[in-house]
Amino acid sequence: MSLKMQFCRMARKYEKANPVGIMIRFYDPDQTVLFPDLFEDIQLPSITTLPDFDRALENFVHLSDFGAFIDLSFSGLEKSCSFKLAELQIPRRYLGKISARVSPVLNLFPLSIRNELNRFKYDTRAFFTKNNSIKTALGYFLFRNYFHKWDRHKKKITTQINAYLEKEIGDRQYADYFLNICREGQDWLFSPLKKRNPYTRLNLNLDEIRLQREKLSGLEITYSQLDRMDPEFVGNFLVLKTLHISETLQKYREGISITSSFKTIHLEYLTKMEIDTVDDIKELFASIEK
Repeated sequence: MSLKMQFCRMARKYEKANPVGIMIRFYDPDQTVLFPDLFEDIQLPSITTLPDFDRALENFVHLSDFGAFIDLSFSGLEKSCSFKLAELQIPRRYLGKISARVSPVLNLFPLSIRNELNRFKYDTRAFFTKNNSIKTALGYFLFRNYFHKWDRHKKKITTQINAYLEKEIGDRQYADYFLNICREGQDWLFSPLKKRNPYTRLNLNLDEIRLQREKLSGLEITYSQLDRMDPEFVGNFLVLKTLHISETLQKYREGISITSSFKTIHLEYLTKMEIDTVDDIKELFASIEK
């Protein structure tokens, strides 16, 4: 059975398993679709001749021998939250005179610590040089013989980040930073309310916040679904808005990651040239950027 026939059979099985007719697309817009005729709405270019396809595959193999694109991303380092009065939708009778209010963005850490954490990003990117990679508009093309060194470099930076957090912040100071951002948020949320309102303030300590988080997470409720007449409404709103910020340093550290994934290239770019040298790769990147 041909590959195309197998694909069609799989598609028919999928349609039977989804009687409502919802079709999920599993193609990547950055890659060539093998059978574009199966997708009526697809607008991707395709390779139309076998010689072009063979040349593209050969160039792809040569390109892979040299190295690969690195898609670098950081997550978990920067933590902040913002508040908007319109999100609360509090009944007008509980609000005082409201002037133009700036919606605040509250950062977990002060500027000095944020600068130090950002420095780790620069230290990570400093690995890429003219000797081990090619910088392009699409990211870094890392030469293959530096793959293992890059992996060790990422682990080294991660170790340095954890050491910095333990030495310069620690559990107690982190808890103070976390509670402070919650305190500032709660003060801002209560500031436009009249003195006589039905809402109670949340007791800002780690145990209380942890219990409220577990409660609301179990209900699987969003802040737009909260009952505006519930006395705990403002406190619950605060808990949900800060849910992405870990209440302990250990959880914060667990959420930090330096991710580098290898990206592929659309085969159509590889049909009109020969990839034999690093200069050929640079020429390829220049043509893509144009």
